[in-house]
Amino acid sequence: MITETKKGWAFLKQLNLDIQDKALQISGSFAIIPALISWIRFVGAATVIFIIYRSMNLHLLFWVILACAVSDYLDGWVARRLKKTSYPGKVMDFIADKLFISITLLALAFSLGAIDTIVAGLLAGYHLLLLFLLAAISWSIHIPVVTITTGERLAILASYLLLITAVGRLAFPGKQIFQSLYTPMTLIALLSALTGLLSYLRLLRRMLSRFLE
Repeated sequence: MITETKKGWAFLKQLNLDIQDKALQISGSFAIIPALISWIRFVGAATVIFIIYRSMNLHLLFWVILACAVSDYLDGWVARRLKKTSYPGKVMDFIADKLFISITLLALAFSLGAIDTIVAGLLAGYHLLLLFLLAAISWSIHIPVVTITTGERLAILASYLLLITAVGRLAFPGKQIFQSLYTPMTLIALLSALTGLLSYLRLLRRMLSRFLE
């Protein structure tokens, strides 16, 4: 038992060193342009709040949410084109997604009634829970840690599509496509969040299995 515990702690120590080495190696390649694109979502979250509580311009709100959703794809695409992908950029992208999606979900649900409050609460809870857990892990080892699973990518994509569909129903009531897509996108977003959560649980189980080997 003592031997297994020593092996486990040795594995964690080596993992911490590997993460630090990786972060140091690629931190110098943190490009400013992809970072600025990621910042669109930080600014977008504040803009969504301002529009909802000040101007109530639903058309502007729709285009802001759409622009932020596009920026999620664009920052990674630009980073790859410039060959400036970096771990710090990945961390910023993750945080920007989680904050923007959570804030916008709750704002649309509780201020405009565009999304069912239970659905918004569940989805925002999923995104904030992951942000909190990875922040806690990062704090414990003093290195930002972000792991994006396939299920997580689907959850982010589905959440953005739900936001666009929900606000589209209000901004463009004559467009039947938003009305038709709202219910399917709600179900897809919930299932994607569940898939994302299960993917992280599987990842945690694999890490624990390796730790106990």
